[in-house]
Amino acid sequence: MRYKVWDVEDNKERILDNCTTPLEVGTVRRVQVKKNGEKTVHHFKVVEILPENV
Repeated sequence: MRYKVWDVEDNKERILDNCTTPLEVGTVRRVQVKKNGEKTVHHFKVVEILPENV
């Protein structure tokens, strides 16, 4: 599944690809993001469910 999400910590939109866990629009999820070789915790708010790549 593909999702458009809002990254609360970086204050920008992101696209999540190849998600195995189904998410609902409007929910906020805590995820680990790898930045500069180290993992940090970010909160993503699900904005939209996107169609799969064709």
